[in-house]
Amino acid sequence: MCRFALILGIVAGSWAVVARREVMMQVYPSSAPNVFGSPSWPGYLSNAMNSLHNGLGNIGNRATDPTAYEIAGPFVTPGDFIVTSFNSWRGEAFPAAPFNAEFGNRMHFGLHIMGDGTSQVRLQDLTFHMHSSDPADSLHFAGNFAGLHYTGTTRFGVDWGPDRIRGTTDDIVYNSGNGATLVDEIVYVGVGNAYWPPSVAGIQDTIDYVLANAPFTFSTTYGIVDQFGRQYRGSASVMVLPIPEPASVAVWRILGGGLVSREWFVTRAGAAV
Repeated sequence: MCRFALILGIVAGSWAVVARREVMMQVYPSSAPNVFGSPSWPGYLSNAMNSLHNGLGNIGNRATDPTAYEIAGPFVTPGDFIVTSFNSWRGEAFPAAPFNAEFGNRMHFGLHIMGDGTSQVRLQDLTFHMHSSDPADSLHFAGNFAGLHYTGTTRFGVDWGPDRIRGTTDDIVYNSGNGATLVDEIVYVGVGNAYWPPSVAGIQDTIDYVLANAPFTFSTTYGIVDQFGRQYRGSASVMVLPIPEPASVAVWRILGGGLVSREWFVTRAGAAV
């Protein structure tokens, strides 16, 4: 999302209106392999960061490759944000190859912050607020990056150097170091969240909860200030549809159960990596 400042002045006896772009915050939701344990996370991360930094859109096909990066939405289903402590993929327990070593999926909201050559920002000033519009706000997760550093993998910063032009030879990339450094760009794989059912049967309990409350939105808003104290926000959301995962229903049938009402209890698994 862009924020524009309007500057009014008198030029040769007439009013002039000049629009100035300051800091742009672009947010892209994407269902990712579970950062905690997935062998595909490094490949996904590389694809995600490349796309976010360079505006490449989708890279690969997640129907056949767990490392693929795809921008989600506008509609998603429950399996896009369920992680497990046992092998699963998109709501299916013990999936076939090439997903057999996965541990579910988490929805990350990737972020690309870019200044205008004058306005700069600091990682330590970045905040996030994640919400879902179901009655329990069950995917709520909020925090900030105060005291955190660049990692070179999940987040990095770019200073455009003395010429103040993006992509030239004097650019400085911060793959480590303190988040107090002023930069022109921040690229971040994004804060993520998911439901974390405790068992195979818990996957269906989770899906039942989602189906009972859908449609609802799942959104994240980031905020930051520039070196002049001006505030900026960027946000994105997806709509969770009341569509059951066919594979999940199949798992439930294998267990010998029906789609009955059960007590729903599940942990959230947020990640600000």
